Amino acid sequence: MAFAAPGEAAAGDHNAIYPPNGSRTVKKWIMAPLLAFALSPVHAQPLNVANWNDYIDPAVLADFTRETGIEVNYRTYDSDQEVYALLKQGEALDVVVPSTDNFGKLIREGLLRPYAAASLPGFEALEPLIMARVAGHDPTHEYGVPYLWGSIGLAVNVPQAEAALGGPVPNTWGLVFDKALLARLSACGVTLLDSANDVTSLLANYQGRSLGTAGEAYVSRVLEQLGRLRPHYRYIDSSRYVDDLGSGKLCVSMAWTGDALAAAAKGLPVKFMVPEEGSLVFVDILAIPAAAKNPEEAQAFIRYMLRPEVSARIARATYYQTPNARARQALEAEGGSVQAARLSADMFGYQAPREEVGKLIDDFWPRLLENRVGGR
Repeated sequence: MAFAAPGEAAAGDHNAIYPPNGSRTVKKWIMAPLLAFALSPVHAQPLNVANWNDYIDPAVLADFTRETGIEVNYRTYDSDQEVYALLKQGEALDVVVPSTDNFGKLIREGLLRPYAAASLPGFEALEPLIMARVAGHDPTHEYGVPYLWGSIGLAVNVPQAEAALGGPVPNTWGLVFDKALLARLSACGVTLLDSANDVTSLLANYQGRSLGTAGEAYVSRVLEQLGRLRPHYRYIDSSRYVDDLGSGKLCVSMAWTGDALAAAAKGLPVKFMVPEEGSLVFVDILAIPAAAKNPEEAQAFIRYMLRPEVSARIARATYYQTPNARARQALEAEGGSVQAARLSADMFGYQAPREEVGKLIDDFWPRLLENRVGGR
């Protein structure tokens, strides 16, 4: 992740995401074998793909099967932690889409297979700033191809939040981290994403600190603060909040860009805000697990995703941003597309926590999810 400059976005206005110079998540298998057409050769084994929820155009999967004859079993997962666990336990997966937060760890632990990603057709069209971020984990570009990128912000049901606050909604992370504001908003419903490092990093940034340089004592205080705030959160989850915001069950949620912008585009009373303190930018990577049973088919899938017309279709469908410069140019030519937003050099770089700090966060997070941390 990386910190993005503040601003506010509405569907159809990509210049509003960042000032001038957005559930990725549901769990369980969604078994979606796509039948091959008679004109294509039929492959005996389907390709097992695991990705974030609402993070592809289903028609792209159908077209891939039509062209190649490769059936796709498509599943979704809830977090980087979940895909890490799936790979550690040897789940039969051929393609996964970890974020850059987790990508380097998966490489270091031997859970990903090198596949000479930089040699694939279309790799040269990937945005240089995106590739610079990926190179920090994969310097020779052997293990992954950027898929989509986006940011984390606040999704707000403005009428309800204004009613709870008795006035305009401030553009600040204080809506989910300030106890006084939370006390006023909790009756209409506030939620966090189930993303431990992101939430902790955003709270540290809100306090003017960096998670990457923070020590155990400071992070322990941050986690204690989250524990005290926990009674004010309706839940901590990365999939339910969009529908609940639209139906009036929530008024403020920490949110992925695409989820919030897609909800706004559907006419739901949801506004996506990038708080004035800044936000996190994520890049997700197409990777092949070391234990993949169908690595050649996996490469065929990734080559297909690298096509600019395919990347543009996925960006249109998901409301996330494409890392493919040719796809971005096509989206820009369409005019006013949020999916064509550019990553800018002034976005702060995410710094992973020190190992001992990461363990503190990992040990604390399950208790926070289950509301077993106590609060006052």
